[in-house]
Amino acid sequence: MTKTILITGASGTVASATAKFLKNQGHNVIGVSRSVKDKDHYTQTRQIDLLSSNDLDHLEELLEGVDAVFHLAWNLEIENFDTDEKWPENIGMFKNILEASKTAEVPIFINGSSIHAGTGSIPAYTVEASLEDTPQPFKDSIDPDKDFDLRRERPEKLLSPLVEDPDSIYGESKIETEKRLRNATNSGSFELGVSIRIGGVNAEDKEELEGEPYYPSLRWSHKDLGRTVENIVTADLGEKNGYHQFYGVSDNEGRIFSIENSFTTPKN
Repeated sequence: MTKTILITGASGTVASATAKFLKNQGHNVIGVSRSVKDKDHYTQTRQIDLLSSNDLDHLEELLEGVDAVFHLAWNLEIENFDTDEKWPENIGMFKNILEASKTAEVPIFINGSSIHAGTGSIPAYTVEASLEDTPQPFKDSIDPDKDFDLRRERPEKLLSPLVEDPDSIYGESKIETEKRLRNATNSGSFELGVSIRIGGVNAEDKEELEGEPYYPSLRWSHKDLGRTVENIVTADLGEKNGYHQFYGVSDNEGRIFSIENSFTTPKN
């Protein structure tokens, strides 16, 4: 069943990977950003500033007939897990696309959250990448030189996607977006609302990255990303409605996140 999905932040790595997968599966994908790269990944693209009142009028028109919105727009240069700065306009963009989607009666809204909303106790994933300060049993599972694998040996300790434990101002902002979508969905504004705490996604879909020794434990492959989003946008809304929140991480060796959710069938 062909669906129409609008993706904000269309020039970003996660957006491009998602759009490429969905378009290859035959879906219509609309890319929205202040400037759009990789236009071939999209069925159509539009230059829209989510903070511009004039552009928001065009956005509401564009949303007519859209089956799902995947919101990824975020100023990472200012507000990221390693900048220690807050850019209020990020929440402003979120509020604007959320309200526009409500007005257009879009049934599905997907929020691109982050693992940094729940890794406040895991220094290995901070900018310092301090494995030494990371508590057990997470330390040994993340450590590529250890054989310990939390998902097999202590699955009850896997991090829950519902726990709010931000590691940065960025993580705090992502929790705010989760709360706003949860409230909007529970109040009936959307049939299905999903916040995904996205892990590591890189443009070339590499399993390892130079200078990031613990990256393999939090990577989300392009295939897993694309399949998950497609399962959300094609879900039976009579069965899978309401609000959902989960980690967007592949079933990697050393994984410390619970990735159980209603849209994929992982081990845990």
